[in-house]
Amino acid sequence: MLYAPTWRDDEFHGMGRYKLSLHLDLEDARRKLGDDHVLLIRRHPNVVDEIPNVGDGFVWDVSRYPDVADLLALADILITDYSSLMFDFANTGRPMLFFTYDLEHYRDRLRGFYFDFEAEAPGPLLATSAEVIDAVRFTQFEEYRYRERYGAFVRRFCDLDDGKATSRVIERLLN
Repeated sequence: MLYAPTWRDDEFHGMGRYKLSLHLDLEDARRKLGDDHVLLIRRHPNVVDEIPNVGDGFVWDVSRYPDVADLLALADILITDYSSLMFDFANTGRPMLFFTYDLEHYRDRLRGFYFDFEAEAPGPLLATSAEVIDAVRFTQFEEYRYRERYGAFVRRFCDLDDGKATSRVIERLLN
């Protein structure tokens, strides 16, 4: 699992140094998900706080890994909030869970959205850590439940991601 939340504009230590808004109960996740799960956490580059329980066999901080595309390719599930990584991960066809514990605040006071996030997110919007953990446990059900919305999301936002971008650029340059 890759957990990659974005930063919060109103939670900071100083200019450009934002706090970690984890809100995920790592001990409960370890207890309920067991040894066959690994949680990779990728902080947003603006976030400076350390991730607790790192390197214990369940939680790994992959924030300094140089290419997030490798992490997206590796992950079986993306857990995010409002991060634009959802658009990149959508091409994998694998399940996404949205940990939106502060949805109203984020939507109404911080940044808002460029699309109707609540209606179009390609996975469940989960308000609590317990909901996230349960959704991971029952991923196949969530994947099935959001199949149509996921497909619509990919058609709307990933329509040019067909593996032929380079050939289109070359063709355009040569013509």
